[in-house]
Amino acid sequence: MDNISKYPPEKIKRLLKAYPEDVSKKYLESREILETKLPEEILSQWENIGLDIAQLSSRSWEPSLSYFSSSVKVQQYLPSGQFLGWCKSGYALSKDSNKIAESFLNASSQTMVRLRPRYIEEWVSRVTKLHKGTWKSTNLTCKLFEYTPIILETLTFDQFCKLSDFIEVLSNRSYDLSNEILETSLKIYSMNFQEIDELIHLSVLITENEWRDIKPTYEIIKDQITKLPNAHTKITFDMTRRLHGLSGFKISEFLQLIIRTLSLTNKNDNDQILQMTQQVVNNVPVATLDFLKNIPRLLDTLDIDQLDQWKSQGIRLGIDQDTNTSPASQFFKLQSKESNDLIDKISSSVELSRIKDLMKLYCTGLSGDEVSISNASNLTEKNIGWSQTELPTSDGKTIYLPNIVNSYQTKSENFDYYKVIATHQEGLLEFETFKYDDAKRPSSFNNSAFDYIDSIHNTETTEEFATRYAKRLRSFPFSTDTALAYDIFGIVENYRVDQKILKKYKGLVSSYKKVQNEHLLTRPNANEKTEREAIVESLIKFTLGQNKNLKFRKKNIKEIRKIFKLFGYIKNPDSTVEDSMEATLRIFDKISRIQNKEVVPEEELEDLNTEEFDDQEEDSEDEYENEDLLSEMINFFGDSELSDSESESYEGDEINPPESEEYNSPEPVQYQGDFKPELGQLLTEMLSVSGDDMQGEGEEIQGLTQEQIEELVQNSPDLETKESDESQDLDATENQELLENLMKELKNRDLDNSAFSGGEPTHVDEDGGPLEAKEPDTYTYPEWDFRDVEYKPNWCLLHEKKLPDGEGNFYRETLNQNASLVNQIKKQFELFVPEQYRKQKRLEDGEEADLDAGIEALIDLRSGVTPDEKIYWRRNKTERSVAVALLIDMSASTAEAIDDNTKSNNDDWGAPDDPVEYMIWLRSRRAEGLRRSYKRIVDVEKEGIVLMVNSLETLGDDYGIYGFSGYGRENVEFYTIKDLDEKFSDSISGRIDRVAPLHATRMGPAIRHTIHKLSNHEARSRFIFLITDGRPQDRGYSREGVEKEYAVYDTRQALIEAKQQGITPFCLTVDKSGHDYLKTMMDDFSYEVLSDISMLPARLPELYKNLTT
Repeated sequence: MDNISKYPPEKIKRLLKAYPEDVSKKYLESREILETKLPEEILSQWENIGLDIAQLSSRSWEPSLSYFSSSVKVQQYLPSGQFLGWCKSGYALSKDSNKIAESFLNASSQTMVRLRPRYIEEWVSRVTKLHKGTWKSTNLTCKLFEYTPIILETLTFDQFCKLSDFIEVLSNRSYDLSNEILETSLKIYSMNFQEIDELIHLSVLITENEWRDIKPTYEIIKDQITKLPNAHTKITFDMTRRLHGLSGFKISEFLQLIIRTLSLTNKNDNDQILQMTQQVVNNVPVATLDFLKNIPRLLDTLDIDQLDQWKSQGIRLGIDQDTNTSPASQFFKLQSKESNDLIDKISSSVELSRIKDLMKLYCTGLSGDEVSISNASNLTEKNIGWSQTELPTSDGKTIYLPNIVNSYQTKSENFDYYKVIATHQEGLLEFETFKYDDAKRPSSFNNSAFDYIDSIHNTETTEEFATRYAKRLRSFPFSTDTALAYDIFGIVENYRVDQKILKKYKGLVSSYKKVQNEHLLTRPNANEKTEREAIVESLIKFTLGQNKNLKFRKKNIKEIRKIFKLFGYIKNPDSTVEDSMEATLRIFDKISRIQNKEVVPEEELEDLNTEEFDDQEEDSEDEYENEDLLSEMINFFGDSELSDSESESYEGDEINPPESEEYNSPEPVQYQGDFKPELGQLLTEMLSVSGDDMQGEGEEIQGLTQEQIEELVQNSPDLETKESDESQDLDATENQELLENLMKELKNRDLDNSAFSGGEPTHVDEDGGPLEAKEPDTYTYPEWDFRDVEYKPNWCLLHEKKLPDGEGNFYRETLNQNASLVNQIKKQFELFVPEQYRKQKRLEDGEEADLDAGIEALIDLRSGVTPDEKIYWRRNKTERSVAVALLIDMSASTAEAIDDNTKSNNDDWGAPDDPVEYMIWLRSRRAEGLRRSYKRIVDVEKEGIVLMVNSLETLGDDYGIYGFSGYGRENVEFYTIKDLDEKFSDSISGRIDRVAPLHATRMGPAIRHTIHKLSNHEARSRFIFLITDGRPQDRGYSREGVEKEYAVYDTRQALIEAKQQGITPFCLTVDKSGHDYLKTMMDDFSYEVLSDISMLPARLPELYKNLTT
C-alpha cells in the first residue's frame, strides 16, 4: 500500500480520540515501547496504518484496537521490514472484512512464535482463499486464523498449507461441515497423531469423490484410529489409499471394519491380521471388505496360521483369474465350495451350519418327531429369557446348539461332542421333561409326599401361575428357597434324562461318558464352598459319574446317604419327570435342614462311597409314608396356615438362620446346557395348543393371561437378570422388555399354529358397520363397493406383524442351487445400473461444443439459414431413485403342488363361513400338505423372492417385502418380512424362510397398507409388485355371483389409489385363468400371467428390470 497517511503523532493521537478510549490507550502504550525498537520511518508508517484501519468504516476501530494491542509482541519476532509487511496485511484484510482482520491480528502474536517470518504472506494468502464474501466463509476464515497457533504446535507450515487447501476444497461443498472437520482435526492433532500427511491427502480424495463420507471418517479416526499403535495406523492408511477409488467403496466403512475386526480378535494377532489384510488389498482389493468381515468368524474355526493359509489360497485364486475377480470374491465371501472345503480341510473345528441338516435328521430319528435345529444365538437375540449363546438348550420344539465346537484336536471328537449335547437336549423332549404335570403321580415312588402336603397345606389359592412347573416349584415348601429348589430339580431331572439316554442308545455310551468325565474334571472343589453349596456341588459330581471321594460333615452322613438312595428311584427305567419332582422335594427337605453357614473344616469331613447306592432297589420302608415325619416337615418349613400352638411346638433349626450365608447356585454343566423348565414348558404348551387341545393331562391352560406371564417374568429363577442386584429400576425395565418379547414370541410361535394369528378368528357380520383399530399395529381401511359406487368407511381391520425369524439356510441354499442363474441375473442388473454422469446435448451453454450440432450450424450459416444456437453439451449427474414394495400372497392355496393336476380351481374358495368350521377345514388342508412331499407354489414364490432380493442388493434400490393373508374383514393379516428402511441381514433371510400358506386373500386392504408405507418414501419412482396365485377371495369378499366381482373391483380401486399417489402397480400371477379377471382388476395397469410357475424365480428379476428402467 503506497497511499499510507503521513500524519504526525500528535494528529494521530487527536484523530484516534474519535474512537473508544481503549484504541488511544493501546496506541500510546505500544508507541512508547516501539519507538525504542523501530526506525523512525517504520514507526511512522506503523502508527499511520493503525489510524487508516480505524478510519475504514464505522466498526473498523475494532481491528485497529487489535492491531495496536498485538504489535509489540509481533515485533519481537520480526525484522523491521517484515514487521511492516505484517502491518500492511492487517490493513488489507481490514478493507475486506473487519472480522477477518481482527482474527488475523489477534492470532498473530502466538503464531509468530512458530511461524518463520518469510511465511507470513503465504499464511495470509492461504487462509484468505477461504473467504468468498459470505458470512459462512467469513466465519470459517476467522476460525482458521484463530486456530493457526494451535495447529502449528503439531504441524509444519507445509502441512498447514495442505490442510488449508483441503478445507478450501471442502468448503466448496459445505461451510458447516468444513467448520466441524477443522475442529475435529485439532482434536486429532492433539493426540500425537503421526500420519498427518496421509490424513490430509486422504481427506482431499474423499472430498473430491464422496464428500459426505468425510465426517464419519474423521469421527472414526478421532475416536478409534488414534488409539492404534503407530505401525497399525500406518498400515491402515496405506491400505486406505490403495483401496480408494473402488466402486462403492467408503473409507469410513473400511476404517470401522478394521476397528471392529481388531476388537473382536486376539490382541496378539493384530499385527498378523493387518499384514494379511494388506496382502489382500495389494492383490485382490475387491475382496478386502469381505475378508475383514469374516475374520472373526473364521478365527472361531481356524487358528491364525490356518487363516493365513486360507487367505493365501484366495489370493492365488485372484491372481490366477487375472481380470476376473468373481472367483476370488466368492472365495472371501465364504460363498464358494472351494473356500468352504478348504476351511473344513485345515480346521479341526465343526460348525453347526455345516452339520445342521445332519443333526436335524439325527435328533428327529431319535425322537420320532420333527425336531428343528438352530443356532443358540438365534434364541438369545429374541430376549425371551435365554442369555447363554455358548450353551445348548431347547424351547420345547427347537434344539439350540452353539455355533461352533472347537474344544478338541480332531473333527471327529468335536462332532461327537455335538452329538452328545444334541442328544441330551433331544432327551429332554423325548422323555417329556417339559410335560410335567403336578396332577400325575410318580411311577417309581410308592407314594407321593405332595399328596399329604397338598391335603394339609391348602393349595387352592387365588394365585395363578403360567405353568405347572411354576405352580409347584414356587409354592410351598419350595417357596422358602426357590433357587435351591430349581437347582436340585435341574440336577435330578438331567440325571434322569442322562440315565435313560445311556440305557437306550448304547452306541453313544462311550462318547457320552467321555464328555461327562471331562466335565467332572473341570468342576470346582466342593469342599471350598459353604456347606449347603458343597452338598449341591457333590450331587452334580455324582450325576457325572464320581462315586468316591465325596466328602460331607460327619454328623450329616446319615441324611446324605438317604439323599443318594433317592437317585436309585430316578435311575429306574420307568421313572418320569414326576419322579424327579418327588425326589426334589425329599432332597430339598434334607438339604434345607443343613445350615449354609461355613466351609466345613477338613477334620470334620468323612468320605462317602456312593457305589453301594448305584443299583439301589427301592426301600421296603419309605420314611415319607410316615405322617408324623410329613407333619414335622410342614412345620419346619413354617406353614402359615397352622395354628400358633402347632407352630410353637416345633423346636428345630430355622431354615435360614440369621448366621447362614446366602446360597449361590452352582455353575451349569456345560453339556447339559441352559436348563429352563418353566420357559420350556410354557413354549411347549403354547406350541402344541390347538383349539380344544389347549390343555395338559391334568390341567387346562387355555386362556393364559398376560398377568400370569408377567408373574413368571418377575419371579422365575429362569429369568433372573444380571443387573438385578445393581439397580431395581434397570431390572424393572429389562423385565418389561423381556415380558413384551415373550408375549410376542407366544403370539408368533408358529405360522401353522392358530395362536400365531391371534387364535380363532372372530366372526364379524359382513353386513355390519365400521370397525375400530384399538390395538397397537392395527389399521382400518375402507373398501370399495362397486354396486353402490362408494367406499365403505373403516370396513377392514388390518393387523401388521413382523414375520418371526426362521433359518437362513433356505436363502443360502437357493442361491447355491441357482448359482448360474444368479450370475446371469447379476450381469443383467449391472448393465442397467446408471452411469454417474450422462451427456446432455444441444444446449445453449455447456462444458464443450457439440461437434454434430456445430457442423449443422455451420451448414445452416453458409446456406443463409439462421443456425440453432444450441451447440453445446454438458454432463449431468444421474442418480437412480427407486423404491419397490414386493407384496406376496400367503393364502392357503399357495400350499398346492406346482405339478398337481388335481389342484383345485382357485376360483373355488370352498372355505366354510363359520370360524370354528373354517379352522377345522384349514387344519385338515395343512395336515394333508404335511403328509405329502412336493414343491409348493409358496416354495417357488420364496425362491423368486430370494433371487429378487439378491439382485436388488446388487442394484441398490430401496425395497420392502411384505406378505398378506387373513380371514374376514376383521382379520386381515399383513406380515413384514423386510421394511423399506430396514437393511438386509441374516434375520431377513430367515424371515423369508418362514413365509408359509395361511388363510385367505383379501387384497384390497393389503394394497392400501402398502400404499401407506410407500407414500412416505422419498424415492422419485415407486412401485408395488404384487405376486399371487389367484383371484382375491375371502369370507364375504369373493364367492360365486356378484361377490366374486366385488373383490375384483375393490382390488382394482386400491390399485387406482396407488396410481393417484404416484405409485406404479404391477401384478404377476401363476393362475393360468388369470386373464379372466386380471383384465378387469388391473384395468390400464401392467400384469403378466405366468404359464409355467417353475419359471417364476428367473422371470421375477427380469420383469422388475423391465418395469423400472
